[in-house]
Amino acid sequence: MPPVTADLTRLLRNRPELAVAPSLEVLERLLARPDLAIPVLLDLDADCHTVSQAIQAAGGETTRDMLSATLRDPHGRLGEVLDLLAGRGLIALDGDTVRSPHHPGLWAHPFALGRPLREFEKKVTAEALKTMVKALGGQPLGRKADLVRRAEELLRDGASVRSRAAKLPSQAVALAESMASRAPVLGGEQLYYGSVSRTHPVQRLVDAGFVLRDGWEFEMPREVALALRGDGWKPALTGQPDVPARPCPEADGAGAALAAIDRIQALVELAGTEQITELKSGGVGVRELRRLAKLLGVSEQEAVLWLDIAFGADLIASELGERLVSTTLVDDWLAHSPDARWRALADVWLRLPQAATYRVVGCCEDHMEPLPPPYEFECGAGRIRRATLETLRTLIPGLGTDAAGLKDAVAWRTRAAAEAAQAADEFVAAALREGELLGIVAGGALTSLGRALLGNGEQDPDTGGVSALFPTPVTTATLQNDLTAIVSGIPAADLAIFLNGCADLESRDRASVWRFSEKTIRRALDAGTTAETLLADLARFSAKAIPQPLRYLVNDTARKHGVIKVTSTPSIVIATDPAVIAELCGAKALRKLGLRQIAPTVALAALPPDETLRLLRQGGHAPVGVASDGTIRAESIQRRRLAVDVKKHTDTDTAAAAAAILQGNGTDADGEAMALAAVTGEVIVIVWQRREHYMEDLTIAGNVVTGYCHDCDRDHTIPRAKITKAYLP
Repeated sequence: MPPVTADLTRLLRNRPELAVAPSLEVLERLLARPDLAIPVLLDLDADCHTVSQAIQAAGGETTRDMLSATLRDPHGRLGEVLDLLAGRGLIALDGDTVRSPHHPGLWAHPFALGRPLREFEKKVTAEALKTMVKALGGQPLGRKADLVRRAEELLRDGASVRSRAAKLPSQAVALAESMASRAPVLGGEQLYYGSVSRTHPVQRLVDAGFVLRDGWEFEMPREVALALRGDGWKPALTGQPDVPARPCPEADGAGAALAAIDRIQALVELAGTEQITELKSGGVGVRELRRLAKLLGVSEQEAVLWLDIAFGADLIASELGERLVSTTLVDDWLAHSPDARWRALADVWLRLPQAATYRVVGCCEDHMEPLPPPYEFECGAGRIRRATLETLRTLIPGLGTDAAGLKDAVAWRTRAAAEAAQAADEFVAAALREGELLGIVAGGALTSLGRALLGNGEQDPDTGGVSALFPTPVTTATLQNDLTAIVSGIPAADLAIFLNGCADLESRDRASVWRFSEKTIRRALDAGTTAETLLADLARFSAKAIPQPLRYLVNDTARKHGVIKVTSTPSIVIATDPAVIAELCGAKALRKLGLRQIAPTVALAALPPDETLRLLRQGGHAPVGVASDGTIRAESIQRRRLAVDVKKHTDTDTAAAAAAILQGNGTDADGEAMALAAVTGEVIVIVWQRREHYMEDLTIAGNVVTGYCHDCDRDHTIPRAKITKAYLP
């Protein structure tokens, strides 16, 4: 256990879930649980796995010198790997001693080796050991301990063992090679629970002294496997495999990052004004996805990425499992600076367990069908994504690669590549593809933004971090004679809101371009502004005088705006010019309205005012709605915001948590149970207000415990002092 605050702070930084431990004793017991350690180990590279197995093979405690003698370490990585394991609580370092807190360990068979012969002494009969010694060419004399020592001596002669193995039948030789290199135990259903004939290959190995039977299972002792592997066999620390690289100009990624912000903003605004329908089985179907992609102006594959990220960031949420709606968190996200908005999106993408642009489970051929977005599922893609980015970090700036070049290095960094072998290559390609859309990757290399993001918030001396890579927001636009507005850089929030209200965004790169048209000006007038106010705002946000074509466009649109008025009962259409009413009543495109002229400047419509306004505008007219008191009715866009209860991903104050753990008061069974439930998500029984509450999704913040209660079917927030007992059922 780390004895000082600095070591404990580093541990909690790497494993923030352990910060809920109420005391040092509880923390030590949590660290000793293999089920909590295995996910941490799986996120480490193959060299960490090798050292972890070597420690377990040595009985859980060894020394640095013994590890150096056990392992081949051509790149000198042992010290680095030990520090990595210690920093995550997987081992404890005490001077030269290396100790694992896990018993029996994290590996069923370290290095695919069976148990040492000495562990069979009490498991098998003396006759079985005598058979083994005799088959290996020795004299089967003495007690069981003597027989074990004699067998160990005979097995040290690797050449003799391999010579005897070569004389076995071919099927027995193949089985011996398999048990020596991959699976040292054979039994159970594989052998019909021990029912084997005298000619079965495994029985041949028993008769040859290579395998011992323990109950229903047959196991090859460690000494036999090592002899068969060859003299001098040692597991090796290989380091990351070489990544074939090519020249690639380094990009900053800011343009793609800004485009990503725009796409997400467009999506959440769309979800607030239009319905994004879900399938009955959940998620957005192909037809709805195609419609959504068209509205956003992106490919369907890209639309899935923005859906997954927006959902993961809680900017959109499901309403009754029927539709996706933007949430109350959208306005808070929009109020942040562009770099903070992008950082929030990038952090969500790094945490996603699935690959947005290759949404398959990918564990086998039966699970290669794409799943509809945006719901999350575990498939190994998240770990492969992080391994891909970490591999790209090792490339020198100015060099890039591709998915094929990353394959071996990613497989070395995460076991997820082997566990999801059917889809691993596609997951790597998806990581590169999605990284490009977010501005983290460009041309198979990390961008400056990507390097700053993966630096865990540390300031890069060359870039100054993520914030420095986003230019200062621009507060003015350059208005052009071709009815466009150009903003060179990131538009300030108020400028972007104004331009979005009266113009359409055409492009976003180093500069953003908005285009004015009669339609966009009419949209602003419909929202309640006037020509005078609009021109005044244009002058305020413009870097120079308003161009004459734009001024004419505003005035001409305003002059036509409101020539036609629509009021209720069910709809009354009024025009200042009798010719306009006659034209409307005779227009074939407006037949759905059922217009009937009742006065030179008045006509009745058969549809409600909102539908009448829509059809008139669709026909190229510029009507306005009139309230019951005769005033013009401003039409603001109705945006929905779904209230969500979000468990935010907050950074743990590791230094404060470390100090609190060190000051904890000894053992606490209730605290240990709650800490374990908070880490694992297990159901826990909490006695509060004289009742037992079966709770899960527990979170502990200071002296307050929060979680969902199955008995009450709602969340509870309970002061720690009010809990009389807590235990795992």
